[in-house]
Amino acid sequence: MPRILILTDYRSTFYSTARTRHTLCTMDVERVCRHLSDAGLRPEVVPMAELDLAADLQGIPVLYTSSEDTGLLYKSWIEDLVLALETAGARTIPSYRFLRAHHNKVMMEALRLQLFPKEAAGLHIRTFGTLEELMSTALDGPWPKVVKSAYGAGSAYVALAADHAELIRVARRLSRVADLRTAAREHVKRALRREHHPLSLHRHKFVVQDFIPGLAGDFKVLRLGQRYYTLYRRNRAGDFRASGSGDFDFHDSGGVDRAALLDYAEQVAETIGTPLVSLDIGFDGSQFHLIEFQCLHFGTVTAEESTHYHVRDGDAWRQVQERCEIEAVFAEAIAHYLAR
Repeated sequence: MPRILILTDYRSTFYSTARTRHTLCTMDVERVCRHLSDAGLRPEVVPMAELDLAADLQGIPVLYTSSEDTGLLYKSWIEDLVLALETAGARTIPSYRFLRAHHNKVMMEALRLQLFPKEAAGLHIRTFGTLEELMSTALDGPWPKVVKSAYGAGSAYVALAADHAELIRVARRLSRVADLRTAAREHVKRALRREHHPLSLHRHKFVVQDFIPGLAGDFKVLRLGQRYYTLYRRNRAGDFRASGSGDFDFHDSGGVDRAALLDYAEQVAETIGTPLVSLDIGFDGSQFHLIEFQCLHFGTVTAEESTHYHVRDGDAWRQVQERCEIEAVFAEAIAHYLAR
């Protein structure tokens, strides 16, 4: 039986689930292993801290979890391990670049520019590492602009700027480095040293892109192997954002043809090429837009609270009535991906 590694974190958690287990939001690793074994694989659960990077890992599939800890300190360590695994020849699922894009909108947009260049060009996407870089840049395209911090979930760090002045104000707030000691030293140096080259005090990276008008909400689409789960999310009252609204519906399609939505989601998911992907998709009345995507450690409410999923059946989509057992569906997606 082919070997497959499952890496768990310091709390013994792996991915996430809409239910809780021992107060932790984690899949049941024993159940995942059982389903992988039933699919003809030999899973081995290894805590990340016990991973032997000197072992022969050539070609070994590796599943791993991510983290959204404050400051992404623990996630940074996970990134080190996954990059080292790839260097050792392991088959990380997903690859390092998608881990880097998790909870990191700047990297996600960099991947969008490569994977979906036409769509990215239409949004005039730009990323910045400091406020000063934005202030020295002439931006193309219409107003308003959407400004996103690289980090944060549920639209907490996403804002709309009506003009250039508001763009600078928003970016200044989102990019500010909250280090009072460094800021005090920097202000003293600026006052006392005529030839001092200022250190930016606004170094939290961020994204600027065009606003997409006409979106009353968006769609959350989870691709789990061959299964597609959909959820419609309405915008928050008086707001342009749907993420975090809590106003969602598993049956309402927002007036959008569901088959067309699934066709678009499938095209995007196949281009990304991972067995698991969460897509935020908008429809402006004439075309679909990929708002964001994540390839691991994303929320599973869309699948776990749905009564059905969709699967490609020739040129059409077939709806299958079934409650989702997330560990079984996860294992099925991984097994299908490795068998291709």
